[in-house]
Amino acid sequence: MNDLPWPLKALVLTVIVVLYYKYAKSALFALCRRAAHLLPFGRRWDASERGSVLELAAAGASHVLVVAVLVLVTGVDLTRFAAGFDRPGLIALGAAIGVGEVALGSLLCRVLIEGVQAAGRRRAGSPAGGARIGTRGGARIGTRGGMRSGTRVEVRSGARGDVRGARTTPATAGGAADGAVESGERMRQWLGLSRGGWIRHHLKTMEVVSLPLALALTATQVGSEEVVFRGLLLSWLREAGPFLAIGISCLLFTVMQVFLMSSWRAAMFPVVGAVVMGVTHSVLFWHYPVLIPLMVAHVVFFLFAVA
Repeated sequence: MNDLPWPLKALVLTVIVVLYYKYAKSALFALCRRAAHLLPFGRRWDASERGSVLELAAAGASHVLVVAVLVLVTGVDLTRFAAGFDRPGLIALGAAIGVGEVALGSLLCRVLIEGVQAAGRRRAGSPAGGARIGTRGGARIGTRGGMRSGTRVEVRSGARGDVRGARTTPATAGGAADGAVESGERMRQWLGLSRGGWIRHHLKTMEVVSLPLALALTATQVGSEEVVFRGLLLSWLREAGPFLAIGISCLLFTVMQVFLMSSWRAAMFPVVGAVVMGVTHSVLFWHYPVLIPLMVAHVVFFLFAVA
């Protein structure tokens, strides 16, 4: 299939990614959850914990299988990108890249959450839902939807009951503190949502199995993703040029994060992380085709993100 034009190659890769990450993994995880109730496990693990461990193990094994299938489809020789296991400097560089990506991803997520919350507050305080002050025939204050929290309206009446002036004062210190507490609570709720979906089996597995086993299972899955979206995809689409190849790789890597998540709020954190990581890793691999530091960075990013 190496003789295909790059648009057809991109289509083949898109079909494989959607079939596996959306449908095959969904069916695989459902099977793991059923198996958690049937297979004999120690009583110290409940069904949810058993299911999470099985899901992560199945995800790692199936990723390896997908890599093998894509190697057959694309004909890419992965041994070209396998150097670096014996070079501590590359491993340290990968860890540093992962930490930097976590910091940038966290900052972007915080900015997005604050922006969404600020937009919600502006909608709640729009003229359609705010206070309306009338002055015909005496002082009259009407409201539609209620007053904004923390705002006080003062009315000065003249001798004949007309309204000479009305002014609003800013929210009191207590109102501001309440708003900060409410904002922090919404932030915690958003963070809680982000730990659902496919991220759940990573969190549960780290709670119930030994750290080396959890690291091995996680590294198998995320390392395979680097092989798929950087090693195989970028190599097969190289003829399309850097902008198209990197754009397609980042798009598929980002869309894949949305699958099996419960809502767009829950998917926001992995999507932002995928954009940061996808662009960084794709550009690095395009110029320096070595996978080891990128795999290390992916593992470090993931461990910080779910810790």
